[in-house]
Amino acid sequence: MLSGDLRDRDKRDRPTVVVRYRPDPANRLCLREIGAGLEEEGVPFRAEPVERGQDHATARELAYAAALASHLGVGVGVDAAGNTCVHHAKLPPDVPVMAGPPSTARRMGHNAARLVVGIAFKK
Repeated sequence: MLSGDLRDRDKRDRPTVVVRYRPDPANRLCLREIGAGLEEEGVPFRAEPVERGQDHATARELAYAAALASHLGVGVGVDAAGNTCVHHAKLPPDVPVMAGPPSTARRMGHNAARLVVGIAFKK
């Protein structure tokens, strides 16, 4: 049986899309929609609240940091207003794959997964 530390490390080491978000109550629905989009495409993800010092980060900045933290190289960021952004670790920090308002959260999840798999994005 794995100890708690080993289980936590195992979860962090699995290939997943990382979703970095502001832990605001208003973002719960947005996170649920992003997760649903990723799961519907069959791509695992892990959600991480923002780290100290990133409290005022934009969705783009959070997405780029998430992409760098992901073994798959793909990250999603959700800012305080619920704006979402998908980024790839091999792109420049200021050139995200796509971004949108909270109403596009599920599509962002789908498209983050599709970026991993290498198929066409949903419109």
